[in-house]
Amino acid sequence: MGSALLKKLALMAAPGLAIPLLFRLAGQTYVVYVITLIFFWAYLAQCWNIVWGYAGLLSFGHAAFLGMGAYTSTILFLNYGISPWIGMFAGGAAAILLALVVGYPTLRLRGVYFALATIAVAEIVRLLALKLDFLTGGALGLLLPITRSPLLFQFDDIFHWSLIALAMLLILSAVSHAIENSKLGMALRAVRGEEEAAASIGIYPFRYKMMALLMSAFFTAIGGTFFAQLTGYIRPDIILTVERSEEILIVALVGGTGAFIGPVIGAIILLSLRQAILALLGGGYAGAHLIIYGILIILVVRFMPGGVYYYLMRAIAGFRSGTR
Repeated sequence: MGSALLKKLALMAAPGLAIPLLFRLAGQTYVVYVITLIFFWAYLAQCWNIVWGYAGLLSFGHAAFLGMGAYTSTILFLNYGISPWIGMFAGGAAAILLALVVGYPTLRLRGVYFALATIAVAEIVRLLALKLDFLTGGALGLLLPITRSPLLFQFDDIFHWSLIALAMLLILSAVSHAIENSKLGMALRAVRGEEEAAASIGIYPFRYKMMALLMSAFFTAIGGTFFAQLTGYIRPDIILTVERSEEILIVALVGGTGAFIGPVIGAIILLSLRQAILALLGGGYAGAHLIIYGILIILVVRFMPGGVYYYLMRAIAGFRSGTR
């Protein structure tokens, strides 16, 4: 692990630990909860960033992998008493299997056709969750018992949840940084830029796109287990919807794709905004945050193409050159 990566992770970890701890000591548990959501959605956006930011695969179906992790770990816990700490990896393996089944026929599609295929797959998974009610609880979903045992992935203090979410984000950030600075990352960027040219020099697009999809599916499923344990309740209309997939990609697009820090910036902006809107308007204006999201996306696309992260980098570079 290079010194540059350690420095970046330290810059993320230090405020990530200090800020929620300070709010916890001040008794502001809701703020700690919002920070936990920021960590979690930054994590999910980084999962999606692997397929789009690096491989150029536009996926609208990541809710399927999220749900696969949530349902697999929850079913194993409820029916067989297997700890979600173990079940989360079983969920990751199930998501990899789903990605293999989905990816083999669809990765040969390009652009909008692949995106439409991912929507269809996510809808199939949602319908299966509804129909297999003997296993998934159907439309009523599954309710997790309250154990308050860290060994069973449950905690009394929201601060502990924030630590787990931060650890997940740091691990995935390290993985994403490794991808960016490896031969795999170079191959993925080549495939994203021009598949025919990449194939002509021995880089096989299907192979590398499949690797990106499998990694993204696995880590997204891990996030599904965290989501299930944090909420204590999962239903198809909560976790297996197109809207859930869209929220994941919106966070990544606003922050900036192709760099692991971009989704973190996007999560800070959008989750802070969403929770502020919900706190101010309450439940009487359901979906108001989505309108704000839409306006923000238009502004980012118009004035910050590539995302907020790249705009900030250009602004900082311009400031430095002007100072010199």
